[in-house]
Amino acid sequence: MKCELLSLNGFIKEMTEVSSGPHPRKFCFVLGAGASKASGIKSGQELVNLWEKDLLERNKESHLQWKEQLKINDTNKYSFYSQYYERRFKRPMDGYNYLEKIMESAKPSVGYVMLSYLLTHTRHNVVITTNFDHLIEDSVNYYEHVIPMVIGHESLAHYVTKEINRPMIVKIHRDLLLDPKNRTAELDVLHDNWRKALENLFSEYHPIFIGYAGNDHSLMDFLNQNVDKFSSGEWKFPYWMLYKTDGMSEMVSAFLEHSDGYLIRHNGFDEVLYLLGAAFEYQLPAREEFLSDAQKRFQILSDSIDAFTEKALAEPEMVRGEKERADEKTEDGQEVEDAIQKITSQGELQSLFNKAIQLDNLGKYDESIKIYKELIKRNPDNSRYHYGFGVMLHRMERYEEAMEEKQRAIELEPENAGYHASLGVTLHEMKYYEKSLEEKQKAVELEPDNAEYHHNQGLTFYVMGRYEDSKKESEKALKIDPDNARYHESLGMALHKMGCFEEALKEKQKAKELKPDNARYHANVGVTLYAMERFEEALKEVEQALEMEPENKQYLASKESILSAMKSDIETNE
Repeated sequence: MKCELLSLNGFIKEMTEVSSGPHPRKFCFVLGAGASKASGIKSGQELVNLWEKDLLERNKESHLQWKEQLKINDTNKYSFYSQYYERRFKRPMDGYNYLEKIMESAKPSVGYVMLSYLLTHTRHNVVITTNFDHLIEDSVNYYEHVIPMVIGHESLAHYVTKEINRPMIVKIHRDLLLDPKNRTAELDVLHDNWRKALENLFSEYHPIFIGYAGNDHSLMDFLNQNVDKFSSGEWKFPYWMLYKTDGMSEMVSAFLEHSDGYLIRHNGFDEVLYLLGAAFEYQLPAREEFLSDAQKRFQILSDSIDAFTEKALAEPEMVRGEKERADEKTEDGQEVEDAIQKITSQGELQSLFNKAIQLDNLGKYDESIKIYKELIKRNPDNSRYHYGFGVMLHRMERYEEAMEEKQRAIELEPENAGYHASLGVTLHEMKYYEKSLEEKQKAVELEPDNAEYHHNQGLTFYVMGRYEDSKKESEKALKIDPDNARYHESLGMALHKMGCFEEALKEKQKAKELKPDNARYHANVGVTLYAMERFEEALKEVEQALEMEPENKQYLASKESILSAMKSDIETNE
């Protein structure tokens, strides 16, 4: 038996159709690390890549020997997540500390917002996840104002029954704050408590696997051991979602082949959940409605602080319980006043910062500059203020000043990849190409899986005439984001300069296919066709570009060159 392919639209239609009626079906979501990537949490594969780099830096020879012993290679290394984790963190506490730090700033993406809606407004109210983060419960709390039941430890698994009346989140590798499972021995076997819980769930809910690569043995072994229950109908057959052109592990392939399930290709967790949200009639709440509860809470906070502030500042001499002259502050009284100033000024500064950004976006630079200068005066060690100011100065083409502000931001926050990348862009505009490359390379080192950073580095290589290097960076960007038209265009331009016209044409045509309404992509295809002396095809492309941008002087000049070449070609043949 082999799994059946199902389109994403077909799946969504089926799910909505069978969710109502006299015999409705229920679905649950099985999430892996891929679901959290858009929310700012690195996937298991990204973590393995980071740890690989760390381990090579610590002791390259020892690490390579270790990989050889375990027969780890670039193809299978992601299935050795737990082994990498153990080798990278000898002390479990260091590992937990590392994971907490990378997850603490994560914010739920739109996919989690839609998921919280489905969990609270449909019968599809269960999530099973191998993740440790709190994105699901945060979303349910933030956006639906409902308290979900979180089963974050196997000792709580008995609360997972067949009758579930509120949103439930089942964390089979435990919650981040409850000693999460990362080590090999912990991930090899699924705890018996979880087995019973999953039996209850799969007998009632069709599992939708998304963002889950199936690289851990605990869950995948359990699934494969019980595959007959899925195919026989004892358990509800599964739907497995696979990202774009990603391959699947042997364990996943074996499960799908024998479970009578469906395989669905998709373009990302956020897109799938967004489409599901629309299909189940999610509506964005009115701003006033959404903010009313937060405004009430803020008013209570504000009123309590105002009451304290009024009393403390009106009678500072009473702080020590002794009556003194009103114009003489006690030491304690001054500390209270300083504390009040510190607390109440934070909201004001954030409001000013937001206003500066808004004015910048509206092109009201003079007003924005005044605010940025005031912010930096009041808090000179805030990297965001310097960076935001630098970005605006760059837009104004005041590159020297922009460079200084961005450099200051980096001094304050040297590990921020975005700051380095942005400084590299400014240095590029200033034609300081070597310095630009240094900053862009630093950004790539900090975030090697960021496609845009590789692409930006490639652009600087290109203007320096280092076309081979430019080509390599574009290829790296495309490996991460294969459907980005700009990256295909950049690769095509580098190949064109290298004289590889056939390959260049292929890349430029791919960019045009992805963005057919972009005039520049048509014109660039024409440039390569012209170089290949395929003048009639080149003329068609340039004319299409001119239909979109009839006043573009560059395209008009290209058309004249092509017509002139065609005329010369005819005269030569005569």
